[in-house]
This record gives sequence, C-alpha cells and structure tokens, in this order.
Amino acid sequence: MKPNPLIACILVTGCAISLTACSTGGRSPSGFLGNYSQLDSGYGTADALAVYVRPDADFRKYDSVMFDPVTTVVATPGISAEVRDQLAAYLAEALRTQAAGNLRVVASPGPTTLRVRAALTDVMEGRQSGRPVTLTHASPRATLTGRLGSEEIASFISHVGFEGEILDSTTGVRLSALSDHRIGVKREATPDTTWAGVRSATYQGAAKLWKRFNAARGS
Repeated sequence: MKPNPLIACILVTGCAISLTACSTGGRSPSGFLGNYSQLDSGYGTADALAVYVRPDADFRKYDSVMFDPVTTVVATPGISAEVRDQLAAYLAEALRTQAAGNLRVVASPGPTTLRVRAALTDVMEGRQSGRPVTLTHASPRATLTGRLGSEEIASFISHVGFEGEILDSTTGVRLSALSDHRIGVKREATPDTTWAGVRSATYQGAAKLWKRFNAARGS
C-alpha cells in the first residue's frame, strides 16, 4: 500500500512550518504564503488586499506571541542587501510595536502563544521581473537615512507588498492571514522619498494584520 503523501508530510516533520507547507490551495505569487486560496478574493481588486480570519478560533486564549525572522522576496535586479535589511528591520519593528500592550513576546511555542510569519516582496501576479531571491533576516538593522536617491530603489519601493500570517504556535493552524500588494503604490516613492516615509509605509501591512486579529479577539 502506498503511503498517503499528506500523512507522510506531517509525520516526517511534525512541526508548524510543515503543517503550513502541506496545506492545499497553492502559494502566493512570492511563494511565501501557502494555502493562498484560503484568503478571500481581494487580490487583483483596487486595493489588492486579500485576508483570512479563522471563524471558529478562540482568539481570546492567546496571551503571548513569538516572531519568525522577517523574510524578503525580491525580484528587482540590483537591490542591495543593505536595502533589503532596512525593509526587514522596519517590518520586524512594526510587528512588535503592533503587538505591544496586548501580548507578551516570547521565544518558544506554547498552548497560548501565537506565531507570526511575515514578508515584504515585490513579486506580484502578472508583473515581469527578475528571478526572485528569498532571504531570511535574523537580526536586520536599519542603517540608511535621508532620501532614497535612486530611481531604481524608488521603483522597487513602489512595488513592495506585504504577506503575513498568524498561527497557533503548537499546532501550526492558521488563525489569520493577509496579503496587501499595494503598500508601496499607495505612497508612490521617488528618489526624493525619505527612508522615514518608507518606514511608515511598511507599518501598514503589519497594522492591518493585527487589526484583523484584534477585531476577531474583541480587543
């Protein structure tokens, strides 16, 4: 008898990441979010926003949160590691700021702990670009200041989008997810755009993800 591939996948890994990877529905354009069809049909509309909130979850039981290192998935050629690290640092800061006051930040999974995964990406459906490069930023730092000073960087920033999900840290069950591929477009960057303005834009995705979760939690 041939083994069931889904059961095999779960048994081999037995962890939250694998539970996400084995889910059905395909991946987001960047490949970061699995089970993409679970999100509603907002993708491709005027605001390019697609969301999911698990209807039967007990959101009130969670009192702590752990964060995966932020990921960037970049297809625009010539974007430096320094720029990618800058965006990752902004997003990591935004996620923690949005969680502050409601949840304790912890390092290990537990029955009342959430797990947050998030990425910034310029990979969008129907947009021609280079080969996507995925990087995980363990300890990103924002070292750039002043203006962007580059048409190439400004164009890249204008196409940056957010993908994120909140999971139960012990089971890997998705509680909420959000994809917003117009974060950059809403602020149309130019070479004169400041990094402070970019920082503000990256907060939008994190804020929307937590807003959905907090609404379901009743907080």
